Amino acid sequence: MTEGRKIKYGLLAALFFISQLAAAQEMNTLVIDSCYAMAKRNYPIIKQFALIEKSKEFTLSNANKAYLPQISMTGIAGYIGGLPNLSAPGSESSGNQNFKFIGIGQINQTIWDGGASRVQKNMAQASADVDNASTETALFALQERVDQIFFGILLIDAQVNQLNNLQDNLTRTLNKAKLSKENGIAYQSDVDEVNAEIMLVDQKKIEFSFARSGYIQMLSHLVGKSLSNNIKLQPPSITESVAFSNNRPELKLYLNQRRLAETQSSINKVYNMPKVGLLGYGVMLQPGASLGASTLSSLFVGGLSVSWSSANLYKTDNTKQLDKIQIDRINNQEEVFVFNNTLQLKQASSEVDKQKAIVSKDAEIIELKEKIKKSYQLKYDNGLCSMNDLVNSVYKESEAKNNQALHSVQLLLSQYNYKTLTGN
Repeated sequence: MTEGRKIKYGLLAALFFISQLAAAQEMNTLVIDSCYAMAKRNYPIIKQFALIEKSKEFTLSNANKAYLPQISMTGIAGYIGGLPNLSAPGSESSGNQNFKFIGIGQINQTIWDGGASRVQKNMAQASADVDNASTETALFALQERVDQIFFGILLIDAQVNQLNNLQDNLTRTLNKAKLSKENGIAYQSDVDEVNAEIMLVDQKKIEFSFARSGYIQMLSHLVGKSLSNNIKLQPPSITESVAFSNNRPELKLYLNQRRLAETQSSINKVYNMPKVGLLGYGVMLQPGASLGASTLSSLFVGGLSVSWSSANLYKTDNTKQLDKIQIDRINNQEEVFVFNNTLQLKQASSEVDKQKAIVSKDAEIIELKEKIKKSYQLKYDNGLCSMNDLVNSVYKESEAKNNQALHSVQLLLSQYNYKTLTGN
């Protein structure tokens, strides 16, 4: 193998290794959009979409069969009374001439059904749209659950990170206290006090570890995938603007419900329309009916049929009012939803503004707390304050940094909450 090929294959191998490493890291990192997608795929109600589509297909197929020929057969066997005896003079009369078998056959071919099949197809589509929108609404509720768990884990991670920083500061303080004790300028109680604080931090980290494990188990159940307790969650990027258009699935549901109600109301016009078709009608008598020298054993009628009923006319006005009431009820439900959603959005927007104002002060507070801690460190080194004073200043600095981390996640949560309330 030439030197050039060795270099080429070496580069390819290195690129492959880097890509595999990146893929492995990506698999161990979870983003919130992936959680949304996996939760929707895993939720059992997702099967409704396929069932709704199949139901619509069968309903449309039935509507398309309205113009197929309709055949009916009826057979009647029994005694018939009241028929005159039309036998020829001198002929013998049958003893059971009143016993007859009557066969009736009818075939109808619809030419125009008044628009019934067209309305049925429209209703099938409108009904499927309503069912799909209802399912989308149920699925959308998952997004809020994912937000609560995902950001709950991020809050825990932020606090654990600050506990690690606090533990590092306490460890440095402990090392200085040990050194001071060895030099005879500090007491064992100082060392013990810092050790106790480090143990308290360990205790809190254990508590957070179990809390995070519980959240991970809930998230695993939602997304339908076994997640490691060590999996990392990538914080989503902060959206500076909260100007989202309202895309809540409930609005689409109300729109589709109105369309279905309007389609259902059009069936009333169909009831008032005449029906036109071809008719074939046949009758068979066995034994036949004697008509003098001949016997009538069959009869056939064929032609154009027109049918119309006035029964629905009496109810037309009331039915129109009922249809209007149904649409008004849907409009009212939408109005109530928009009212409540607008109230939620105002509250969420106010929360975003509040969190922004809080976060803007965190950096200044941390800077002051760092100065105070350094001042207490200098005082302790010069024997001007106790170890308890120094530890308190370390805690105050850590608390300020912890608050900054928490406020950053809370700001992000408030922005995503607003985003969710708008259906985005």
